[in-house]
Amino acid sequence: MILTCTGLYLLRNQLVNLLNLNDTNENISTNDDSIQSEILSTNNNTLTEQTPIAIRDFSSQYGSNRSDSYVVSNICSHAEIYPLYGDSTHALVFRTYGPWWINMPSYKETIKNFIRWENNFTSRDFIDIEYKDFVYECISLNIYETYNPGTLEVVYVGKEDEYGNVTWHRIWSFPQPFSIILCDNEEIFIENGRQTIDDLFSDHVNTDSMVPSLRLNTDNRQKPKCHTHHTNPPAARLPRIVKIPLKDKFTFPTRLIRLEFDHSTANYYSEIDTVVLSGKISPTNSIVIEDTQHIPSSSTIIQENESDEKNCSANLTKLPFDILFIICSYLDLRSLVRLSSTCHLLHRQCLDSLQFQSLNLQPYWNGITNYSIENFFRYHCTQTRYLSLAWTKSIQCSSFNQLLNICSNNLVQLNLACCQYLTGQYIKIIVNYCPNIEVLNLENCFSLNNLDFIPLKYLNHIRILNVYRTKIDYRTLLPFIDNNKKYLENINLGSCQNLNDPIGILKLLFARCSNLRSIDLWRTCGLTQNGFLSVIGLPFDIGEEKRRILNLSKDEQEELALIYSSVNMPIEINTIMHMKYLSEVDLGWTDPPPGFIKSFVQQIGHSLIKLFLTACRRVNNEDILAVSEHCLQLRQLDLLGSSIIVETSIESILTRCLYLEFLDLSFCDKISNETLSIWICQYKNCFKRSYSPMMNDDIYTEFT
Repeated sequence: MILTCTGLYLLRNQLVNLLNLNDTNENISTNDDSIQSEILSTNNNTLTEQTPIAIRDFSSQYGSNRSDSYVVSNICSHAEIYPLYGDSTHALVFRTYGPWWINMPSYKETIKNFIRWENNFTSRDFIDIEYKDFVYECISLNIYETYNPGTLEVVYVGKEDEYGNVTWHRIWSFPQPFSIILCDNEEIFIENGRQTIDDLFSDHVNTDSMVPSLRLNTDNRQKPKCHTHHTNPPAARLPRIVKIPLKDKFTFPTRLIRLEFDHSTANYYSEIDTVVLSGKISPTNSIVIEDTQHIPSSSTIIQENESDEKNCSANLTKLPFDILFIICSYLDLRSLVRLSSTCHLLHRQCLDSLQFQSLNLQPYWNGITNYSIENFFRYHCTQTRYLSLAWTKSIQCSSFNQLLNICSNNLVQLNLACCQYLTGQYIKIIVNYCPNIEVLNLENCFSLNNLDFIPLKYLNHIRILNVYRTKIDYRTLLPFIDNNKKYLENINLGSCQNLNDPIGILKLLFARCSNLRSIDLWRTCGLTQNGFLSVIGLPFDIGEEKRRILNLSKDEQEELALIYSSVNMPIEINTIMHMKYLSEVDLGWTDPPPGFIKSFVQQIGHSLIKLFLTACRRVNNEDILAVSEHCLQLRQLDLLGSSIIVETSIESILTRCLYLEFLDLSFCDKISNETLSIWICQYKNCFKRSYSPMMNDDIYTEFT
């Protein structure tokens, strides 16, 4: 028995170390038993406030790669907006907000198979920030929130070794205590993160007039569908500084901060002006000497494990295998590993390969290492069909090769979002080992160059492809679309600014992919008026099309001609009526010509539930009237920046599109605030309205 219990204890430690999931790696202890300090004298004890000098990594941004508006690098400066409040192009803005993206079928399809509940993980965006100087004694982190605040979820600090390798340690997560500093420098301490009106507003603020605006953009029908730690709305509409205490939270010098956000309940886009790290940049205390971790005595080990074994024998282990298997399937991965170390039966049960059919490692991104893959996961993933390595940092090609070799033909879904270690070799491994893959997410893998993607054209069962903000181009996409035309349902080409032939890509999608359900072309460059007209069967200038191709380099022209020939590229499309299932379309920031939307919805409007026309300046009232006539199932409509559209056109949408739940009318100049206030009372839709930064006594109302 002693040997058995000791062996189980060692096995438990091995599993926990392999996964790097133990709590001490996430929340660094400053216990005197494990850390001793030798006090060093110094002449420089002054606090220094640093603003970011670089962004090392991030998950998404609203702005274009070729612009400085709404991009994450905007925080690399001193405060430029604060204490003004409103929508500013100089702020950091992520791509999405609220529950509306999450509750669309295209998103649900990508997460439905990850059934193991990871209750503690609700982060949806992140940013890794670098500062100039190492801080030896951190005091606080101040986040300047200037629009729709309250979405911060987790704070990590990075520890660098002598080779530049970084390990990330979680030192704060919502709803742990933090402070709010208002414009008048009043600091309000929030003890448990559950903010109330009384927490956020001074006595002079008229909360009676403010409360309705808090509810204005809240869709209570959507709210229960989100897994989140935040309330809805997460915070009031006022500029503020969120102060996260860092003193005594960790013992090593750092210049790296990671912020994770959950904006699933935010009313609108959250915006951040800057992030200030406060602390002492000279060592005031010590060279830190870390002792080995305290190891319990043999008697303690035996006593604890004897108790565990006895309790297990009396309860869980007497259940039938299938019942016990189902119980274990409800555990998150950390709990599953811990339970596996309690007795032999549960070890076999918890680590059965069937428990790893669906494996979401994104919540453990900072603990997934080459060692854990080579010594744990590759032994248990022989049945894995759905795998997420999203946000992981530094998996070597050899480890990646071993893992996918084990999954092999079984794997049908792979999420590699924001994995900047990827190279062309990794893409070849995916294609070689996983020919049956159906769902592939490579969003924001901007380290890959355009040629790295080419092996993807040999895949032929893809239903969902997400290559948001990558350098993929026509060399991959044209043959890829042709090979997967029978299966392709959802494709995200948002912010892909190196496509070179977006018109040809769009033509092929609309001409061949009759099962297409969702297409995201947000900020796609090169979609000309001529190109838009050609994909819906309207007359277009063939001469202009030829001139467009002649503007490419000679090598590109020859290569494009060969690909066009191989895929039998259509010159024009007579109709897209065959697209019976297309339900989600995002044309934001592509500026289609007048008449395009009218003809487009006449052909496929019957199935549309989402239509985003963000900053499409030439969309006119005839287009909107056509939407109201042909898109009766519409649930989400974004018309931000449509200065031509008048109130009567919007009224037709509100009266005819009875399922509408989301309508963005920001910067629509001909829609008055008075009319919008009437609509808010009259209709049950969730209206969105943005405004430029301002300082106003009545800033707490939605429409000033």
